[in-house]
Amino acid sequence: MRLQPLSMPLAPDLAERVEACLGAACALPRCDLTVAGLLASCAAGEAQLVGIFEGDRFVAAGVTQVRQHRGGRLSCWVLSLGGRAAGPWGAVISAVERGAARLGCTTVEFVGRRGWARVLPDYTAAACDLGTHFVKRIGA
Repeated sequence: MRLQPLSMPLAPDLAERVEACLGAACALPRCDLTVAGLLASCAAGEAQLVGIFEGDRFVAAGVTQVRQHRGGRLSCWVLSLGGRAAGPWGAVISAVERGAARLGCTTVEFVGRRGWARVLPDYTAAACDLGTHFVKRIGA
């Protein structure tokens, strides 16, 4: 399984598949994001659209965003992740962590369903208004 940054605008056939993946993720209860908003953030350079591939086959899509905190600390937020990856989702998140570390991020964070705790036991989880906030420290 590999992650590949996708450039905007997307080719029409890929755009349809990406929008379906992100749409499924945005349709989950308590999600306050939209496909249009996510893609607009990517087009504006405020977030990164990532394709997830098994070999040459597109299977999922995600949107990440690097945020700078007070004091300069960088955190990679997974804003959306959806699709039908046959492999473990933990492997996808591990690839995100490696990419975030290369960018100088010290944490990876996302808000998701409580069940992610079983998939990612090395993340700290705390309840929040939209679900569960997950955080993992990946650097100093």
